[in-house]
Amino acid sequence: MTRLRFLLNQKTPEEIELEKKRAELSILEEELAIKEMDLTTLQADLEDLRRRYLRIIGVKLAKLDDLEAQIAEILSYYDPSNKNDREKAERSRNQAQESANTAGSISEEEYETEPFNPSENLKQLYRELAKKVHPDLAPDDSARKKRHRLMQKVNQAYKDGNEAGMRILLNEWLSSPDSVSGEGTGAELIRLIRQISTARIRFQAINQEMDNNKKLVLYKLKLMIDEAKDQDRDLLAEMAAAIERQIGDACLRRRDASKRVDIISDLFSYQNCQKKYHPASRVR
Repeated sequence: MTRLRFLLNQKTPEEIELEKKRAELSILEEELAIKEMDLTTLQADLEDLRRRYLRIIGVKLAKLDDLEAQIAEILSYYDPSNKNDREKAERSRNQAQESANTAGSISEEEYETEPFNPSENLKQLYRELAKKVHPDLAPDDSARKKRHRLMQKVNQAYKDGNEAGMRILLNEWLSSPDSVSGEGTGAELIRLIRQISTARIRFQAINQEMDNNKKLVLYKLKLMIDEAKDQDRDLLAEMAAAIERQIGDACLRRRDASKRVDIISDLFSYQNCQKKYHPASRVR
């Protein structure tokens, strides 16, 4: 009887392998959830920095470029035959237009958006949701599509700092029949193997996305801002102050250029007047 009980309780090779795969997937789910959160956080940080940069720096650069374009146009106005001055004026105006378009690409709502700063509760909730609903952990294509749509909502709620919305999504998932899985050892084993494979592919894709984001100029600026912050400095404010000084200098140069043009214009007018009314210039 004891031997029979032992044989009945002994696990099959498939069941042993199933337990291993479950443990492997559990670890992978945790790692993948953290990776997804890191990527989404980085993307939200960069988007937040883009808005701040345009709000603080972009508008000032647009003003500076417009002043430089005006100066170039003033200097080339009375000497249109000078090809270098004419081309410089065209380049300056194109640059000014591009800067204005970039600065104007941010909406009023984006100007008023608070900096992205997720709480620990929000991060924990994101990890919990990602482990449960991540599309790459779905058992089949149909479930993957449903999870993909849900994960998009999770990502948006996270970027918006909407903790209440994320809890609603979690509760909806837990009460959904899609959260129930499994039928038979063999089928579950195959499903787990495929889930693990898909998750590992996504893991590699996230690493690649992270690397691509870290090559961006915006990311390098973020590192510089973070380093300055550790030194109790506001790098964007320092950059804005430097541009303001350049704007002041450009205003003076534009005034001087306008004065020179006025002098030249007066000189031409005087010479024309002399030719027209001076007795020596009359035809006899």
